[in-house]
Amino acid sequence: MKKTFLILAAILLATAVSAQNHEKNILGVRAGLNLSSYSISGSGMSISTDSRASFHVAVVDQILLCNRLPFYLETGLAFSSRGGKVAGVSSRPSYLQIPVLVNYHFNIKDIVTIQPFAGLYYGFGIGGKMKAGGEKGDIFGDEGGLKRSDLGVRLGAGVVWNRIYFGLGYDIGCLDLVKDNDSEGKMRNNCFSISVGYNF
Repeated sequence: MKKTFLILAAILLATAVSAQNHEKNILGVRAGLNLSSYSISGSGMSISTDSRASFHVAVVDQILLCNRLPFYLETGLAFSSRGGKVAGVSSRPSYLQIPVLVNYHFNIKDIVTIQPFAGLYYGFGIGGKMKAGGEKGDIFGDEGGLKRSDLGVRLGAGVVWNRIYFGLGYDIGCLDLVKDNDSEGKMRNNCFSISVGYNF
């Protein structure tokens, strides 16, 4: 009985010490490559446009949700360039994005942390051009053909080594981007991203 009590006390003490080591707030910066495209569906068919290589930069904040577990809410603000090309028409929209994600930090021998994440993002279009047949026009606004708002699901994982961050993510757009769309067809954002950064 005494041994059982001592083992239980040791486990609780180890858990308490571990809980004290979880950082309550982690600020970071990120930058990297976007490979974005549009998913176009309608009349029982679905196609993806050619990918466009672009970039993103972000400031992120991770907030500890549970003192006993390294379970975090991640949010922040990002500038993200997106777009795609199909049938000679190319678009280059730019968004300000706010993610609302949850992630968990798996600590590997106190050297590397693996951080899978999942959640939502909201994007607000701030500018960009559409090009067709040598002519250019604004992609948003009164003359543009796309809505400013974008909302989607974000999935991925990051790896942190000595506070240096490496991440892979994928965004699946949920909103139809075409303004005043009376047809059954829908166009949504998709984006694969590679990020590097630093946690302070």
